[in-house]
Amino acid sequence: MESTPLRSEDVREKNEKLVLRYIQHSQGISQSEIVQKTGLKAPTVLRIFSILEADGLIMVQKNPPERDYGDKKGRKPVYYTVNPRARYVIGLEFWSLTAFILVVDFARNPVYSLEICLREDVDALTIYSQLETLIAQAITESGIDPARILGLGVGAPGQVDVKTGQIISYRKTRGFTNFNLGQRLHERFGCRVKVANNAGVIALHAYRQGVAKESHALFTFFIRRGVGGAFIHEGNLFSVLGKTAFEVGHTIVSMDGKSCYCGSNGCLEAYISEAAILETLEESALHFDTIEEVEDRLAEGNQAVTDIVRQCARYLTVSAQSVLRLLSPDGFLIITRFKTLSRIFADELERMIRCDAAEDCVQVYHNAYAPLEAGLGACDLIFDEYLH
Repeated sequence: MESTPLRSEDVREKNEKLVLRYIQHSQGISQSEIVQKTGLKAPTVLRIFSILEADGLIMVQKNPPERDYGDKKGRKPVYYTVNPRARYVIGLEFWSLTAFILVVDFARNPVYSLEICLREDVDALTIYSQLETLIAQAITESGIDPARILGLGVGAPGQVDVKTGQIISYRKTRGFTNFNLGQRLHERFGCRVKVANNAGVIALHAYRQGVAKESHALFTFFIRRGVGGAFIHEGNLFSVLGKTAFEVGHTIVSMDGKSCYCGSNGCLEAYISEAAILETLEESALHFDTIEEVEDRLAEGNQAVTDIVRQCARYLTVSAQSVLRLLSPDGFLIITRFKTLSRIFADELERMIRCDAAEDCVQVYHNAYAPLEAGLGACDLIFDEYLH
């Protein structure tokens, strides 16, 4: 099938977004630098700058940093940045226990954030109502103009249809099956809405600005109440037919192993989720009421607790070996809610990789879950759509 040629207005819009993207990711940039980076002709760049400035999207940088101009003489170039107040983006990340909301300006600077606890043991509609209230509160308390909201990016739990914004399945909360979250939020707030799995938005930030920014093909394990997976290759969050993939929590790591709530036996989630770790410790006569207490013992270097958590982590290496064979990532990222727990899982994974001479170039990164980073990743869903 022959591709349809781009119309002149499509080309103009594409070039404008290209230039705007370079300006937004810079600390100030001149028209001549844009010409060099994009290959666009100088008159075209001049026209685009004029349009963007007239629309209030960019502005002259008042105090540009000192630059080395070499032996060049004549008038110094004028540098531009995006106008921070031109647009705003809202990022939301939630799961069964908490929700975090972030508002950033057009320069991606945070201007408002809030984390709340969600009501436990309730249905999807109740949680949705809390999320809707949280978003409305963020808009009001941040003082932003609702007309300037570029969109709302959401990191949601479970399997997500990224094209429609529908939560296909999240079995830990009643009613989150074929739940049209994106449509509901769009109808309520009137802005564009993009929804992805929360492991995906966390991975996006780590890949672009966080601990894994040296990676080109990154696979993330996100371990919390469940176990999520995400794969990013050259900046793109991988999906299959518009749906998030890598339900790694329900891949089999032990034939005829522990039973899982999904109905199968031997799922990864049955060994490395927070509840599974507590259960394994209990089986060894080490009782903890919360996973936070386990992290405290790990941070103190308690050997008995550390040894058992390492045993749990070895099930992660089984799943990671399959990922290596299927996708050949050059990096793995391990995210839990805790610094020491993340490091122990990463140590076991790195040990497995170092034993495989064919995979010695694969890097292992780890970090504790940070709400701000998750919120920034959710905001990127909107910026990506707008600027491409």
